[in-house]
Amino acid sequence: MGVVRIHVSNDRMSADIASAVLEEFFLFTDDSWVTILPHAIRIVACLGVADVLAGGPMEVDELGRLTGVHASSLYRLLRALETLGVVREGARRSFKLGPNGAKLCTGVPDTVRASVSHVDSQRSWVEAMRTLHSGLPAFDRSHGATFFDHKQDDPAAGAAFSARMRERGQRVYGQLVELVDWSDSNTVLDIGGGDGFLLSRVLEATPGLRGVLFDRALDPAAPAPHERCVVVGGDFFHGLPSGADTHLLCSVLHDWDDGAAARILRGSRDALAPGGRLLIVEMVVPDDGRWHPAKWSDLSMMVLTGGCERTTSEFESLLACASYEMTSTAPIPGSWFSLLQAR
Repeated sequence: MGVVRIHVSNDRMSADIASAVLEEFFLFTDDSWVTILPHAIRIVACLGVADVLAGGPMEVDELGRLTGVHASSLYRLLRALETLGVVREGARRSFKLGPNGAKLCTGVPDTVRASVSHVDSQRSWVEAMRTLHSGLPAFDRSHGATFFDHKQDDPAAGAAFSARMRERGQRVYGQLVELVDWSDSNTVLDIGGGDGFLLSRVLEATPGLRGVLFDRALDPAAPAPHERCVVVGGDFFHGLPSGADTHLLCSVLHDWDDGAAARILRGSRDALAPGGRLLIVEMVVPDDGRWHPAKWSDLSMMVLTGGCERTTSEFESLLACASYEMTSTAPIPGSWFSLLQAR
């Protein structure tokens, strides 16, 4: 198989390229590279190979010593990943980072290291046939707890999830701050805001604006992400802090089915200051048959949490259940996500 090169434009992925990838999958289905690839990338990311190679090319024996693995096995893994631009092989079985491998480095703006290092979804998809039969998330069976209970009960899993959400925020919400006119806001309540990465960026960009970070995993005694922010721990199904005139829901509603999502929105409506607004950041499923990551993320939500991605009309119906009316939608530049505003 030759090198598979996938180019993603600013607004869509070529359906022809997606089809070509599927053809490769069917051709090699006995030992599918599509099956192996997520595990191969996860292993390389967990080993920190990209961080080691960030200092320059290195022979595989030394690379194996520094990462604590069998050098010949590592060579075979990297040789395969070279075909996808993760590394480039040089003389004497040495390797340097390729353009895609650079995204596995820690701390770079477009890093995906934390996102590809976890195994939760991979384990759940082994049980995914049960979701098709029952309509219930397979995650609960594969882990013995719901998705969010698992993250709260297992500190390591919770920390890994927070790292992925921060990493994701850096990649996909990057231009959200500039897209919104925050001058109409006095206080922003970030509902399910994780560690406050996005809210802190909003506050940094808007002098005088105050923030409230709300998430069930938060310790009110923990340091706030910004000096103009207060931290409130709690469950958004049992009430939200009142008084904020702007509510922010980023990648929250897709975690829940329509009934639960409507409860979150009603809680927002009850807590929102008069005349306030709601900002929702989610992927929007297109109504036509073109390729879009929202359709694949929808399957992930189905198997992991029981949630779903939604079309524009489905968001409008959901908002109406909480006496909200959608006022605008706009794509976030450089992202597959959209900003939906409601009042």
